[in-house]
Amino acid sequence: MLPFHCTTALLHHLRYDAAEMTEEVGTKMAIRQEIEKLSGIYGQEVLTRRNRAVSLPGRKCQPQIIDTFLGYELKALRKRITCPDMSTARYLKIFAELGMPAIRAPYDPTHTIRLVPELEKSLKRIKDLLHGENLPPKGHQSETRNIYRKIRDRLKRIERTSEPTLSGPRSH
Repeated sequence: MLPFHCTTALLHHLRYDAAEMTEEVGTKMAIRQEIEKLSGIYGQEVLTRRNRAVSLPGRKCQPQIIDTFLGYELKALRKRITCPDMSTARYLKIFAELGMPAIRAPYDPTHTIRLVPELEKSLKRIKDLLHGENLPPKGHQSETRNIYRKIRDRLKRIERTSEPTLSGPRSH
């Protein structure tokens, strides 16, 4: 039989581990919900309407939006993508950061304007939840890569299973 102080220390340690595990499970569930929200918006609000394919670098990066004389450009790695407006640049930035090789973008800029805040909020929440975990830098990078890979896989799966939507002007 353990002495009282050892038993108390053991119980304290077990409670701490249980609380830590509960917090970790809660974080993973919240991240999973944000992935579902992000992919749901893409599947229900982009793929079901007229859209166009946009090629992206296909590697996780930190893209930048550049205000040019003729509009906006998204600089992702060594690729520059011309964007007609800021909302399209912001939309493409989200998916370039995730490392998507290509993405469907809405034709209607007013629709894009409505989608961007929710998509940005979901991605920021995922980042915040990851930063909230006390991981070493390499562990944080690894976890971020894994989550971004899950998001990419989910978006690609949604694209494969969605009904093809007319992209581009109709020809008679």
